[in-house]
Amino acid sequence: MKILPQMDRPAFRPSKLDQKLLAYLRENAGKVPHMTISQLAEACGTGEATVTRFVKKMGYGSLQQFKVALAAELTENSRNFIINRDIDAHESALVTGRKLLEANVSTLERTLAALPEGLIENCAQKLLEARRIRFIGLGNSGFTARDSAYKFYRIGLESAGLDNSHDMFMMAALAGKGDVIVAVSQSGQSPELLQTLQLAHKQGAYCMLVTADGAAGQQEFIDACIIYEAKESLLETGSIKAKLAQFFVMDLLYTQVVKKMPEQALENKRRTAEAVRMLNGEE
Repeated sequence: MKILPQMDRPAFRPSKLDQKLLAYLRENAGKVPHMTISQLAEACGTGEATVTRFVKKMGYGSLQQFKVALAAELTENSRNFIINRDIDAHESALVTGRKLLEANVSTLERTLAALPEGLIENCAQKLLEARRIRFIGLGNSGFTARDSAYKFYRIGLESAGLDNSHDMFMMAALAGKGDVIVAVSQSGQSPELLQTLQLAHKQGAYCMLVTADGAAGQQEFIDACIIYEAKESLLETGSIKAKLAQFFVMDLLYTQVVKKMPEQALENKRRTAEAVRMLNGEE
């Protein structure tokens, strides 16, 4: 009986202790073949007898047999699966497409479900009251920062998007009370980004972080943290689901702001659209 498929859908009714083992396996499958029974039990917070019963429920006579089978499955997976363990290198493009679509929809649903009540409203109010708004991000998150700045600028809010660390540091040095800095980061761990927020916060700016890592928002210089649900593997870096989650959060903030100023937002969009038409030589 295969082990990896059972991590999400075990062929037995798992107990609470079994669920601890399954959770550890999902996150650390590559470590288990090299662990002793006592090490595995300690890592999972269970007893050795529980580990023995668990491997038997999984269809194996001993932990050693379980570890050998798991190592073989992991080796086979490394040959057959790309991006993540849901995508098979030999499947058709349409099958892959359906899997990606389901993953993207799931990402948005989980992001929305995890948002605390009132967080978006409070952040949107800060943006409305801001003297200046600066969206910042590096790498793929820089695209989101620039796009967001453009959206808010079109409705009349003083905003700009920065994706260069030198520009970000200079902006932070000149920030002050009434400014709002919105940082976008998948990992939430970019040193340049965090240093920018720290400096801007010291100058009196209100700092928001949009990230997939909730722990990153616990820094004392981050006033508000909006967490989206989009974990990436190494080969998924810059994936559509991460971009979708970022854009979804930004669009939610933007829509909430527009709800507070519908007539002004519409008028500003009309005026900026007319300006663009003039640039193109249209009447």
